[in-house]
Amino acid sequence: MNIQKIKERANQVLEMNKAQYIRILIILILLGLIPGLFNTGQSSLLYAIISLVFLTLSHGYVVSSLKMVRNQAHLLSDDDAFVGFKRIKELFSTYLLNNIIMVLILFVSIFIIFMILGLFVSELDPEIMSNILISSGQYTQTIIQLFQKAPSLIAVMMLCYLVLLVLVFVISAYMFAVPYLLEQYHMKNLQAIKESYRLMKGHIWDFIKLNLSFLGWMIGILVLQLLIEEALIFLPIFGSLVAAIVAGLIGIYTYVPRYYLSRTIFFEELAYHRYEYKNDFGDESYV
Repeated sequence: MNIQKIKERANQVLEMNKAQYIRILIILILLGLIPGLFNTGQSSLLYAIISLVFLTLSHGYVVSSLKMVRNQAHLLSDDDAFVGFKRIKELFSTYLLNNIIMVLILFVSIFIIFMILGLFVSELDPEIMSNILISSGQYTQTIIQLFQKAPSLIAVMMLCYLVLLVLVFVISAYMFAVPYLLEQYHMKNLQAIKESYRLMKGHIWDFIKLNLSFLGWMIGILVLQLLIEEALIFLPIFGSLVAAIVAGLIGIYTYVPRYYLSRTIFFEELAYHRYEYKNDFGDESYV
């Protein structure tokens, strides 16, 4: 799959109704910040409920991007940003199942990683292990002692962390098509998840290349957000909110629209060769 051509097409598609599409993205970015306002540590139950209510919010990106890519840009409206709320009854079960499966897979993976780390830690001096369990406010010193006694632990921890990051991305890549299948082909729950896996099989590296092509922008925006948060550290909640808004807006006016359109075009190419091309020509070949 030619990633460069996908991005070029995304640039062309963006010009069809750029102002309205960006407006929708801004609304979605701002709405996405709301759950974080309740993540204060004082009411975890309320935060969990709010997060569930906002679970389908991202469907607005799917709907608006599909309209752009499918030459229906003239049908875009602000309502597309709220489609995740308006159709929550229809969308919720699929999004919830998708997230549960990802969490379960990650939980098992993290458990295995901690088991591996445990093999290294178990070889340390029992006195140091005791310090880990009972130390209060001396975590830095304890960690230094750990690394002094087991230098290889640093490499193992870094390797495990890297493996976990790769695993997270690969799992999300296999499930990437779920919301698009839900919207475009009305597949739900386990059917959508299984079909997303089959659709993405053999195209994970293409998906990785597509995302890596935007990595520079992502890192730059993240660094900017962290710098703003650091500058406004005297305003804990408000500072983080301002940093997120500024970073989000800069992202929207730089790479975010092309990013979502590129992902949608990526899906459309896969879906065309799996469903529509096969139906038109009787050919079951893939991209």
